[in-house]
Amino acid sequence: MRNVLTPARGFIAAALIATLGTPASAQLGEALDVGEQATRRAEQVQQQINQLDDERSDMVREYRTLLQRRDAAELFARQQEQVVASQRREIESLTDQLGRIDEITAETTPMLMDMIDDLKAFVAADLPFKSEFRQARLDGLDAAMAEPTVSTAERYRLIIEAYQSEMEYGSTIDTWQEDQVVEGEPTNVDMFQYGRVALVYITPDDRRGARWDRAQGAWVPLERNLIPAVRDAIRVADGKKQQEVLFGPVTPLEVQ
Repeated sequence: MRNVLTPARGFIAAALIATLGTPASAQLGEALDVGEQATRRAEQVQQQINQLDDERSDMVREYRTLLQRRDAAELFARQQEQVVASQRREIESLTDQLGRIDEITAETTPMLMDMIDDLKAFVAADLPFKSEFRQARLDGLDAAMAEPTVSTAERYRLIIEAYQSEMEYGSTIDTWQEDQVVEGEPTNVDMFQYGRVALVYITPDDRRGARWDRAQGAWVPLERNLIPAVRDAIRVADGKKQQEVLFGPVTPLEVQ
């Protein structure tokens, strides 16, 4: 026998279907809400993860920076240790030298005095030019050696400067005026120095002249034929004439 769905029965069936469909829609809505909440929660969790990852990256960079600073500090410390060790060795050396200062001074003083004596002997055997000035310098060296407040280093410096000045005289020409006794009369003459090979003078009228003779230790008359050459040399020294070959009497220097 077939079941025939009458209008009344169809109405009842539709009502039943509608009644049965209502709980399913509610469940679907709840499911969608839950899914949306889960999505938002997942987004929040992802943001937290991203934030933690950024913080971790910052911490890694900071850690690496700290490691670099530590390495730099260790390198600087090793370098400073070497510097300190070098300074300690230098201090020990200076301390040792200070302990030997009296011994060094005792050994140095005789040497300085010998240097001054040698310089005096040299000046005495040399041509008698600028005698007062050179003697005053030698007297100053004697005074420095006798003065206890003058250090050994300062004494040595003064002696070396004196030696250098004397050496320079040998490579220069110079002219000046001074008084000499010419034929028994004081006369202002023109002096000329040829390094250390000759010392001569001529009178302003170019009529008389003399040269220093080392062997005799005195002035001897200058040959008249040399007076014009000496006058030319004086002009060269004064810058009044161009440099040229100079002629004049020369004698060797011997120090006994």
